[in-house]
Amino acid sequence: MNTTNYTRSQRLLEVGAIALFVVLAAWSVTRLVSISEWHFPLLMLFAAPCSWLISDLLSGLLHWAFDSFGSVSTPLIGKAFIRPFRKHHTDPEEMTRHDFIETHGASCLAALPFLAMTSLMPLEGWLTLCAQALLLFIALGALATNQCHKWAHMDEADTPALVRWAQRWQLVLPREHHRLHHTPPFDSHFCMSCGWLNSPLNAVLRAWR
Repeated sequence: MNTTNYTRSQRLLEVGAIALFVVLAAWSVTRLVSISEWHFPLLMLFAAPCSWLISDLLSGLLHWAFDSFGSVSTPLIGKAFIRPFRKHHTDPEEMTRHDFIETHGASCLAALPFLAMTSLMPLEGWLTLCAQALLLFIALGALATNQCHKWAHMDEADTPALVRWAQRWQLVLPREHHRLHHTPPFDSHFCMSCGWLNSPLNAVLRAWR
């Protein structure tokens, strides 16, 4: 399995993706708050749980796809996305030693299309406001997903108490739940946000195989 090293050019790309993510996310939040005013908390109550569910689904589908197809040399996505997933399976605990940039750079890069939409779409009517809030929180969910994945590989003693509580209630990916993905034949439990959708997705992906 070809798992080329994390290159300087890849790191620079991820630094740029993180910087652009911060700018677009801040702009999107500012626009949404300025338009929705006191309705913003209601939008958050709608968007946060829905987007977390969507993030779990997307993480599972993308994880499965990057584990199953292509290679590190695949144009556009090989080094940025397939490489870290393939390398992760050779040393699952390595990601616990990654810094912020290597942990979140690829996630920010993947989330940029969602933020581009939230930054440019017109803000007219409740339907559009709800759509923008949902897209914004999906992007934030993508950012959080790999951190949840990282926590699932950390020793329990090194995990913050609040995170351990969230893992117990499966608000974020539980350690024991994710361990099933790293158990032969390595063909299940691909979702990495909270794992809520692993059971139905396991059945679908096994049927596809």
